[in-house]
Amino acid sequence: MNAVFRRRFLAALVLGGVVLTPALGAPPPVAQSSDNSRYASIVVDAASGEVLFSRFADARRYPASITKVMTLYLVFEALESGKVKLTDNLTVSPRAASQPPSKLGLAAGQSISLDDAMKATAVRSANDMAVVLAEHIGGSEAQFTARMTAKARELGMDHTRFTTANGLPDT
Repeated sequence: MNAVFRRRFLAALVLGGVVLTPALGAPPPVAQSSDNSRYASIVVDAASGEVLFSRFADARRYPASITKVMTLYLVFEALESGKVKLTDNLTVSPRAASQPPSKLGLAAGQSISLDDAMKATAVRSANDMAVVLAEHIGGSEAQFTARMTAKARELGMDHTRFTTANGLPDT
């Protein structure tokens, strides 16, 4: 897997998350205002890196499921380097099993292939599977999220700090 494939996959994942996220009814009139700071957006030309449009792009926010994109990015890097294989069997830890929904719902001690854990993380936004992947690749979620933050810095995301592999708020 090369960097171009990985970049296209991540772009498709983000776009899919935006396009497939169901609307919860019509927003109030003020929500449609371009001045409403609750809504942020950024459009970047993938070829040049030029920011074509930006609104509240640097405002502090909880990353929610977008965190899973970085989790999967590091999984792809581990696959590319040969550290892990799609056929690896991952055991669900008690910590992973205790994650709140959205989740796949495997019990502690059950196992799942890395491939299936990736799919559940990407398609179902499974919080438990993001933790399973983090623990498998990083040894612990804390060690994995330190890598996520380091990768964010490497990519120029200077104000991003990860503390969970699934994007749930960290107390």
